Formats: sequence, structure tokens, C-alpha cells
Amino acid sequence: MKKVCLNAMMAVCLGLGAGFAHAAPLSDLSAGQTGRIEFNSITPPNRWEFVRKVMDNTKTTAVAGDLLMPKQAGNAKLPAVVISHDSGGVTPKLYDVWAKALNEAGIAVFIVDSFKPRGIDSTTNHPGQVDVSANTADALFALKLLSTHPQIDSQRIFHLGGSRGGTSVFETYFDRVRQAVISDDLKFAGHIPLYQGNCNTRFRFDRGNTNRAPMLALLGGADDGTPADACVAYYTELNAAGANIQWKVYPGAFHNFDGSTQKTYLSQGVTAKHCSIEVFITDVKGGGLGEARDYTTGAPLIGWAQWNKAFAACNARGFTVAANSSAKEQAVKEVIEFVKAH
Repeated sequence: MKKVCLNAMMAVCLGLGAGFAHAAPLSDLSAGQTGRIEFNSITPPNRWEFVRKVMDNTKTTAVAGDLLMPKQAGNAKLPAVVISHDSGGVTPKLYDVWAKALNEAGIAVFIVDSFKPRGIDSTTNHPGQVDVSANTADALFALKLLSTHPQIDSQRIFHLGGSRGGTSVFETYFDRVRQAVISDDLKFAGHIPLYQGNCNTRFRFDRGNTNRAPMLALLGGADDGTPADACVAYYTELNAAGANIQWKVYPGAFHNFDGSTQKTYLSQGVTAKHCSIEVFITDVKGGGLGEARDYTTGAPLIGWAQWNKAFAACNARGFTVAANSSAKEQAVKEVIEFVKAH
């Protein structure tokens, strides 16, 4: 497979294929390693088996990320941001926009590739190739790994991602999800979802949640893939129950506003924008689907057959992506301020 070098300053090459990682997976970074780092994660088949720690259909998977440190790190411990990519995989914007700006602000960055190690290029048109819980597991294992680095402040590791990555960022906020990987009190210091997926289809873990870490959600006002109003309604409901979510909606911004793609309609891109369903997933083994309903009508969804039918019926294809320089600049500024404030 052809290699794609993204940023000479950072000396990073991507696109090495499923067998790209050559070093043995690391379980700690006590030697201060940087650059390409391989570590073990898991690939769960779905969210239910993930949070219930059902391992029958879950396999251990070696994944990798690029740990990029500020040039002038000094002796003080640094804040860090774990970045979970979107459905297009690891793309140049993660280095040229996010890593560059965050590093210049004195913030370490760990960009995790959840696709190439699993033999996937993109899930934009076919999200079922791998469940988003794999991205979430990767981020949580990355948090554990970064917490052992001598130059990183383990109490100031944040999680950022857009679209599919935004879903992962949102879900790592909840105790039940975090505890699927982490057994102690280690958690992300803050969560930064960008144009988050799954606001219309709510996979809920919030009952009994005790985490009050701050969340900054950044949304596009013109997003026709993950509409901002659905996310704002969801965040408002969660805040009423004690969550700590702030949000900003950038007028006129479409999906992937921090990218470089000119306005393009992805006719085969999968979107849940027509959905209004939710399910409360418990961590009880053998707990079945969990309480589910159409949250607009209040009609219950009983059992897997009704849930799957409703899920299939409301998912559709077609949404717009478009770069927006103003929204991108504002988002970078907001994120740096958020990290520095916490």
C-alpha cells in the first residue's frame, strides 16, 4: 500500500496498511517514548457486549497512534489530547490543523488509528464494518497508556474527535463505558466532540453516571448529517440531570468544517438524521436490549426485533461536508482555551 506523508515537520507517515506496526505493543511509556507507538486494544462487536465485558466475540487488537510532543516541552508535565478520527480514518487535518496548533500551544497530542490495524480505510458508506465501540476502546486504552508517560500530566488528558470520533468522545464521558476498560479512577479531564454522531440515535449510558468532567461540544449550524438541534436537545436534557456540557454552534458550518474539502454532497454517506430513537444500555450480563423507545412519540421499542427495525428504517444516505475556515479557526481557539482552563 502506498504511504502518504502528511507533515514533514512532524515526520509522520500514514497509510502503512493493516500490518503497519512493527514494534511490540507497549503497556507503559515510562521510558518517555514518542512518535509511532503500538499498544493493545480490543474489538468488541457492539456497545452492549463492550460495556458488559462479554469477551466471547471480542478479540484483542494491536493498534497504533502517533504521540507528538511540543518542541519546547521543558520539565513541567504537559496536558495531552487523545484524538479519535472520523469515518474517513486518519486524515491530514488531524496533523496539519489539530496537532500543529495544540503542539504550538504546549499540548501533547496522541492521534490513534482505529482503522488501518483492522484493515479498514473508511466507514462513511458502510459504518457496520466495525462498531464505534472499537474506537472508544482504543481511546480508553490510549488514556491508560499516556497516563504512564513521565512528561504527561495524567490528570490533564483530554479526548477530542469529530463525527464518529465525536461519538467516541461523547461516550467515554460515561462511567459505564470508561469502566469497560479502566478499573480505577483514571478518566479524561475533558471531552471535546466535534459535529458528534448519534445525537438522533441515542445509545444511553447516563443512568447512575457520576462523572462531572467538562465537555465542550462544537457543532455546525448547517450540518445536514448530524444536525446541531438534535445534539443541543440531548445535551440540554443531560445537563438537567447534572452533566457539565457546553456547546457552540457555528452558523453556516457543515459537517467536517475543520477539514479541507470543498462543499461536497456524499450521496452514499450514512446519516441517522431522520432517527429519534434511544436505548438505555445496562452493564448487566444477559441484560438484553435495555429500555428503548422513540423519544419523540414516546412509543416503546420492545426487544431486538423492534429496535433493529426502527434503526434500519430511520437511517438514510446523503449528507454534505464542507470546509469552513472561520469555524475551523474558532474551533481551534475554543479547544486550546478549554484545555488550558482545565
